[in-house]
Amino acid sequence: MRRKKNLKKLLNLGILDYTNITTKIGDYDMPYVNCGIVPKIDFLANYSNPGSYFKTQNTAVSFFQYDSVFDGLYGLWNGIYYGVKDILDFYKERFKSVRYFIAPDYSKCGDSLEGDNIHRQLRMRITAIWLTMNTDGVVIPLVSCANALSKSYMLDGMGDCKIVAFNAKGPMGNPSQMVIFKDAIKHTVDHLLNLESIVVYSSSPNKDKVNEIFQYAISKGIDIQIPENTLQIRNKLKGVRE
Repeated sequence: MRRKKNLKKLLNLGILDYTNITTKIGDYDMPYVNCGIVPKIDFLANYSNPGSYFKTQNTAVSFFQYDSVFDGLYGLWNGIYYGVKDILDFYKERFKSVRYFIAPDYSKCGDSLEGDNIHRQLRMRITAIWLTMNTDGVVIPLVSCANALSKSYMLDGMGDCKIVAFNAKGPMGNPSQMVIFKDAIKHTVDHLLNLESIVVYSSSPNKDKVNEIFQYAISKGIDIQIPENTLQIRNKLKGVRE
């Protein structure tokens, strides 16, 4: 047994501690994740602003920032992958008492290597499992789609989810991305048969416009939550309408 533990460390296979406790789904063995409750999230706190983690009772910590902000050399993923106790202890302390999380948004890019997009989704799943195991918080799975290829696997392992999240910030300013985004929404609603609610991150104060983007989901009875966040509030104060 000791030899197996040493071999796991030598081969940087610490992620097996998390992937082996769940089933793997689809062509790329995506770890199964689920959120069986449907909380009402009223604020999305940025990862980089711990002071807002408890702004409201139903605040969710989110990772809708540049990857370099939360996924640097000493980020949670490297702590998990390399089994760095100091890093993992840091995040356990940072997230202590957080009630809700949105799964980390490791950015997929439509013009990047698809193998990298697959790996970023894998990281999202494994860090979500780590957060579930090592904090008292509920993790809401994130749907992320960069192109037609990533749509084919983006929901693998999420089939039982009652609630998921989407990041609408990028697509709202990019017409070509919006086409992919709306298609991803429809695909999600049509394939997650237990889905009841979608949490949306948006920097736009215009909630009617956001609801319009999610009209297909609304037409199918899905509750759309658009919690406040710091950037949205700032744009509202500036008088931004889009």
